Amino acid sequence: MKKRLSVLGVVLLSLFLFSYSCQDHQVPDEPPLLSTHELFYDSLHGKCSFTTELEVLNIGTIPVTEYGVVFSAVGGGDGPFTDTPVVGTHSKVIFDMPFSTGIKTKVGPQICTSNNYYRAYAILNNGTVVYAQTLHFTNL
Repeated sequence: MKKRLSVLGVVLLSLFLFSYSCQDHQVPDEPPLLSTHELFYDSLHGKCSFTTELEVLNIGTIPVTEYGVVFSAVGGGDGPFTDTPVVGTHSKVIFDMPFSTGIKTKVGPQICTSNNYYRAYAILNNGTVVYAQTLHFTNL
């Protein structure tokens, strides 16, 4: 009887440890990683047209609801001219979903300017905005 209880105890302990080890573990939230690419004139699409480009290096673990490039320009766009444009204040070019890794290109903005700051952004489903590095375009 004593041997039977000992075996039963080992079995119960093993089942407890096994069930604990199979529980889901929380993966830490990881925001996406973006890179802003050079902006260039796009003469094929009309006067004052630019082509914007960004790269999604890592999609992270938090879902993205929108992504693109936000810019601040002298003589055009929304918001005051600044070297740190932000979503909600400045003009943006929204890229098409789905959000996936790789280089993304989109024609826009239509703005006649020779001086602007711009950067890639992603809006996460929790409302947080993630930005890439800011670049400066001048054509003097």
